[in-house]
Amino acid sequence: MPDLAAAFREIRRALGEDLSVATPEQWAAPIPTRPQWSVKDTLAMLAGFADALIEGRWTEDYSDSWADHDILDGLHAALDRLIAERRDRSGDEIIVEWEKHATRLERMMEGDEPFPDGTHPFVGWSYLWAVVQNSYNIWAALGITKARDFKATVLCLESAVMWLDMRLQATGRPALRLRAGATEWVVGDGAPAASVGAPAFELFRALSGRRSLDQIRAFDWEGDPERYMEVFSPFEPPKEAFVE
Repeated sequence: MPDLAAAFREIRRALGEDLSVATPEQWAAPIPTRPQWSVKDTLAMLAGFADALIEGRWTEDYSDSWADHDILDGLHAALDRLIAERRDRSGDEIIVEWEKHATRLERMMEGDEPFPDGTHPFVGWSYLWAVVQNSYNIWAALGITKARDFKATVLCLESAVMWLDMRLQATGRPALRLRAGATEWVVGDGAPAASVGAPAFELFRALSGRRSLDQIRAFDWEGDPERYMEVFSPFEPPKEAFVE
């Protein structure tokens, strides 16, 4: 069983160290792929998400948001509420809140304390995914190049691959072979009709809506990539290239 708590702790501390010395201008910097959010907004969302989880207020399952716009709109509204609740707090205050919630959330991830009743069974993975994606979004906004191989990043790549498998099967698309270095996966039903290779971090970010369709097309493809473009990411990809 993957150690989600240790993976969360490692990347959270790395992000916290960088934000502990952030200037007001850096806290206000827009997120490149979501410019309506600032760095402070993004951390507020992560702190609020953790608070909602441990208090049993995050019980909705948003995993089908890629296929249902109403579910996606509900997710965006829920995240925006978390940010609005912390609008008047400073970045440093939000760091303190996040660290407080994180200690208890790690115990839940470790199994030392149960998640609240009604919580989705994969909520630990969902939160880790949010932390990894948004940590890199924050680092991009701050112009910081960070390690690509945090334990959490590696785990979330595996999760992203499994989520692509679900989308391919749900839409009846042919199987696809993915390659990242010496690691390969085959996702979808049947024999793969195409294969695509890319560095692990690029593949991970592409599978989570942080690379444009043209960037994805520029990966090392064998076979026609077009039949996979609509479902390669569960989120709308950026219109312009996003380079980290």
